[in-house]
Amino acid sequence: MDQSLTEANTRIQAGIDHLKRELSTIRAGRANPTLIEDISVNVYGSQMKLVELGSISSPQPTLLTVQVWDAGVVQDVLKALQSSGLGITPSAEGQVIRLPIPPLTEERREELLKLVHQKMEEAKIEIRQIRQDIRSGWQELQESGEFGEDEFDRRSKLLQDLITKDTAIIEEIGKDKEEELQQV
Repeated sequence: MDQSLTEANTRIQAGIDHLKRELSTIRAGRANPTLIEDISVNVYGSQMKLVELGSISSPQPTLLTVQVWDAGVVQDVLKALQSSGLGITPSAEGQVIRLPIPPLTEERREELLKLVHQKMEEAKIEIRQIRQDIRSGWQELQESGEFGEDEFDRRSKLLQDLITKDTAIIEEIGKDKEEELQQV
């Protein structure tokens, strides 16, 4: 495989992985630790991710718990969770914070579906930008005489095949998240 196709594939896979991480933070009415692990908490004079301050688990399908390691930061974690915009009200019992996940309302479900579509479109735009970057690099090589028009066309077709395949993967990921959000 051409080095630039390998580079394109690597960059596209990174974009798809990013999309998966982004979509995993969207609440679907079920408890998922990735929903809160990246929440930023102001402790010790700096910003830390929640996952760095305690262990997050899902003992029940509609409950998340955070076992905070340092009792002195429980209130800071509670503040961060309340201001996170997730619509979840945490409660603390000692160093354990409980987050009951309420069922989604129809209005919230629609908002989340729009967000899923927005994230999917951002990923597709990123892939198209990668395609443009790779093609412009090839264009320069062709103009400098490194290879001819036939080679440029062959590479372009291979790149487009890769883009088409990965766009279908993005669509499938989005479809799966939509189905997850539609479940009551």
